[in-house]
Amino acid sequence: MRAPFLPLLLMLALPLVVEAAPFPATASPTQVVLGRDRAVVVQVKVPRGTPPLRAVASTGNLMPLPATARGVFSYRWIPPDIRYPLLAVLAFWVDAAEGPPEVTTVRIPLLGRTELDVATDVGAGAQVVVQVADMRFGPVTTNRKGRAQVPVEVPPGVREAIVLATAKGQQTRRTTPLDVPPERPLVAVLSPDVFPVDGTGWLTLLAEELVPRAEVTLEVQGGSVEEQGPGVFRVKPETGARAVVVDAHLKDGTGAARVMAPVAAPIVAHVPPPVTPVAAPPPAPSAPGVDWSRYLSWHYLSLHLMAGGFFAGGDNRGPLLSAGLGYRLPPLGGRLALEVEGGLRHVASQPRLGAEGPVLDSRVVGLPLLGSLRVLAFERGPLSFHGRAGAGVLYYDQRVTSTSFDEPLIQQGSTFMGFVAAQAAWRLGPVSALLELRGSYASARAQQIDAQLGGLSASLGVRYVL
Repeated sequence: MRAPFLPLLLMLALPLVVEAAPFPATASPTQVVLGRDRAVVVQVKVPRGTPPLRAVASTGNLMPLPATARGVFSYRWIPPDIRYPLLAVLAFWVDAAEGPPEVTTVRIPLLGRTELDVATDVGAGAQVVVQVADMRFGPVTTNRKGRAQVPVEVPPGVREAIVLATAKGQQTRRTTPLDVPPERPLVAVLSPDVFPVDGTGWLTLLAEELVPRAEVTLEVQGGSVEEQGPGVFRVKPETGARAVVVDAHLKDGTGAARVMAPVAAPIVAHVPPPVTPVAAPPPAPSAPGVDWSRYLSWHYLSLHLMAGGFFAGGDNRGPLLSAGLGYRLPPLGGRLALEVEGGLRHVASQPRLGAEGPVLDSRVVGLPLLGSLRVLAFERGPLSFHGRAGAGVLYYDQRVTSTSFDEPLIQQGSTFMGFVAAQAAWRLGPVSALLELRGSYASARAQQIDAQLGGLSASLGVRYVL
């Protein structure tokens, strides 16, 4: 009776094969247990003469690998740093001469591991088995209080588990909910890679399947969209637009995606006056390398503005303002950003000159100019956490006034400033609300000043992605 199950077991042991049009793709392993499996290798076969293959993932990092065979593109996909179950969607396509591209999708379930606390009514020594979807975990023996912890693996889309407890020949069965975030994948594909000036392009939205307009909210900059079918939209660039940017949000709030495509610059013909032809030397061969021109786009820029206060002990406290410009590094999936920032810090104190001397009014204004690196550490839906570290120079100006002298005492200078910070962001379309906690060091010490303009600070602000 075991023979009919042998072909099924052999099929489950093979890598996932996706025969969706237009290209067959394989992924190994077929699913990922988060915290255990580190990477998935994906191979896509294309016919000879096919235009360059393009690829994108709804989550994680998708990186091309060196070619091992003609007509086979290989990729290494690294899962995101999360612990809750999620479905990852990988999309592969080529730009079509006419019409929307046909997209090959690879769906990879991400299984979350957890220990499920189980309380039973059958007492100590019961054998507990937990069923999650079609998988069973256990048995685990309950303790004196009738409780047990059962390690389970939860696939995406499962919201409850079945607990089976057996003791003294009797079995109980109950259902327990699983605390799983309601997050869904969303992939946005723009084709072609560069939009023609007076032509149109295509937008394809994919979740578990194609996403119709009724289930998604679209924010389009530099163009307009018109639905042509479920999940397929015709995109028309606006006159004079340099790029088309699409922000897509599932209306139930479970997923979002952002995609951008530049618009080709119009060609202006310039006919030079006739000249006598001169033989030119043959052009030097161009050096191989990465075409960085596609990354030199203002859509990788962001602006931020923050305000708050700092405390560095004693009278060294006061308000602060900062404004900066950031650039996301495209080769790393936008997880790293370089930023430059200018700011303003103000300290006011009223020390006494001697035990019985007059009261002085001392005010210090600091103007920091800093460079920093921002790292995306965690992202879940609209919420993300970042780490920042930077350094630069702080220019300060101190003015001391008193009734004991006519002219104010002025002292100016500069000092080193360095900082590390933790930043939380809540994305609201192209604008994100920011909360930043920062520790910094900037000691201003001279003949008439001994102030600390660093210390601990807290700021609220906004970031706008261009």
